[in-house]
Amino acid sequence: MIVSKNTQDALMEIIKMCFTENRVLDRLVSVLGVKFACNNSAKLIHHNIAHYFPALSDNIGQLCLERYNISVEYGETPSASEDYSSVTEIISILEKRIIDFQTMFMGLCKITFDNNDFHVFADLQDLLENYNKIVEQVILLKDKIGVYGENNVASYDAHIQDCFWILGDK
Repeated sequence: MIVSKNTQDALMEIIKMCFTENRVLDRLVSVLGVKFACNNSAKLIHHNIAHYFPALSDNIGQLCLERYNISVEYGETPSASEDYSSVTEIISILEKRIIDFQTMFMGLCKITFDNNDFHVFADLQDLLENYNKIVEQVILLKDKIGVYGENNVASYDAHIQDCFWILGDK
């Protein structure tokens, strides 16, 4: 077998988690934009972070499974209907989810390494390096909402694009 069963299972799980993250973050930015009128923040997070996850899923599937003639199986994702009480809560949840996913991603890399799937490990390293930029961005978003404060979310939203958005596609 060119990719071990343990690695295949872990890859399928992270692919499912990519779609879960996309769904949860789509809900999060919907509330951010509608309930809290943070349209700039919602747009940037939606297009550059939430949409990142289905693309990451495609890359993982293509590079780590399909190139070895293994078809991707897509698991079910939960519904997303949460409500949030503040912008600070939303950004805190965003940061936690992004860092938790990074931890899962690093665990996936360890599984591939431990199972001697070094060819898969090599491709995952490049994807993880790119993902780390998302982590850097959300840490900065969390730091900035702490500085601006909940009483100044309009200013936070007005300044996000020009003052502290470091990902591309502004």
